[in-house]
Amino acid sequence: MEKEGGIGRKRRAPMAVSRLTLTIVLANLIGLVILLMGTFALTQYRDGLVQAKLEGVRAQAQIIADVLAQVAIDENTCQPIEETDIALQDETAVCALALSQRDVREVFNRVWDSFEGRVRIFNAPQTFADPPISDARSLLIEDVVLREDEIVAQELPAIDDDQPSFSSFSGDDVWRRLSRYFSRAYRAEAARRSIEDELNAALESSPFALERGAASVRINEEGEIVASVSVPIRRVQAIYGIVTAESGGIDALVEDARLSILPFFGWAVAAAILSSLLLTTMIAQPIRQLAIASDKVREGIGAAGRARIPDFTNRKDEIGELSGSLKSMTQAIYARIDAIENFAADVSHELKNPLTSIRSAAETLQLAKTPEQQAKLLAVVQKDVARMDRLITDISNASRLDAELARESREAIDLGKLIKDIVSVYADTAKDGDVSVAFNEPLQAAYILGSPAALGQVIRNLIDNARSFSPAGGEVRVTLEPSSIRLPFARINVVDNGPGIPPDNLESVFKRFYTKRPAGASFGNNSGLGLAISRQIVNSHGGRIYAENRLSEPENPESERLGARFVVELPGQQ
Repeated sequence: MEKEGGIGRKRRAPMAVSRLTLTIVLANLIGLVILLMGTFALTQYRDGLVQAKLEGVRAQAQIIADVLAQVAIDENTCQPIEETDIALQDETAVCALALSQRDVREVFNRVWDSFEGRVRIFNAPQTFADPPISDARSLLIEDVVLREDEIVAQELPAIDDDQPSFSSFSGDDVWRRLSRYFSRAYRAEAARRSIEDELNAALESSPFALERGAASVRINEEGEIVASVSVPIRRVQAIYGIVTAESGGIDALVEDARLSILPFFGWAVAAAILSSLLLTTMIAQPIRQLAIASDKVREGIGAAGRARIPDFTNRKDEIGELSGSLKSMTQAIYARIDAIENFAADVSHELKNPLTSIRSAAETLQLAKTPEQQAKLLAVVQKDVARMDRLITDISNASRLDAELARESREAIDLGKLIKDIVSVYADTAKDGDVSVAFNEPLQAAYILGSPAALGQVIRNLIDNARSFSPAGGEVRVTLEPSSIRLPFARINVVDNGPGIPPDNLESVFKRFYTKRPAGASFGNNSGLGLAISRQIVNSHGGRIYAENRLSEPENPESERLGARFVVELPGQQ
């Protein structure tokens, strides 16, 4: 456990199993398991098997019914009844239509070797009861099981083998039990159907229907799902009996079909594991490398060496974007650290100069003999103290500028009004001989989105800088160009008529603590942070600031400098 700043973080061993890897593997396997479970609940294949069974059984039942209608019917068993005799008959009695049991058995003994399944022959009901058939066993004539001629060799277990061994409990048994578990709803529905319901439906069926009789899926006496079809045995319109043909093995067929999925499921599991390992190599391992590198960056901030973030930007995917973002963030952190270190060094250097001057003046003050010398040394001390105060104030403002800019809300600003208010303050506080400030207000308003306080500080810094370089009685001019179709930004110009800026220093003037001034200019009245702070504020607003010289011959860089011009460009709103 490592602790830093009161927060503990647990570091895992580099070879530990990645949680992301486990997540990927489990996600792939869960999908396969759900798909596998879906095959048990899938009814389309089972329904197709049942329908095929019913078609075969129906054809068999229809053939048997047609043959028995020609062979096993005795037409003399039913005599026409005259209208005068109807009143003498029992209300529940009907014409006695029956099959010859001897002829039925003779037919099955001779011609049905090629059929498979169970066939039952029933007599027609003799009453008008509702329903007509309530007990099928009372009408049963023949019940045979037809099979093709086939010899099946099967090795039987030893006689003394009373207890089944554990090895006899195979995976197939589990699979079949699982298959039956998912088929329990289908079996429950089949269990609600009875042979009597099927026989009654067959009696009510139309003899002109394309598919004669009635079909159903039931549970037989042995608890097996069977496909059953009952077809009436008709001579003209009279029903003499019913043929019921059944075919089982549906459960076994469905279970075998589902069992055949296992090899494909095994291959799918292997493919899922391989794809998971590939995703681990492509995702989990690069993320772990980035995390380890980030930890090294955190640990190495205070160390001599600096860790580097692995570069995956060539991948052109999210991992590459994350790598690039972390790399940019790390570079920004290191750049900020360098800036803080340089800032601290510059602050120490800038504060050391007035302190050295104060110490020298204090030591010399003890040796001064005349009041004039003492007054001169005291003036030096006061001036250096004022300079230190100005430095500390500007350093404090610069150090918290980033945080203030991040917290401040942005609003729509009328730059013309902002500049006019600032310039009016200079006009109201001006003294005789001071450098004046003039502003040419544009006819069109210039609006931008930003912080009024921060941008006001930029304008004041530029005006103060221009006034410090202008001769006594000079003038600083401020102009504003609103944004337009031609000019996509608002431009502020602050122009002075001072000595200008050496061409090599046009960029250096924006560095911290830059205080280089031409000969004869006052020294110590500026901290050298005003322009650096101004650039920081302008950059945070998405604009830019730069300096250029006013030349007597603009085309000739070596011509006489008439002054300096500071230009601020800010994204405008039209």
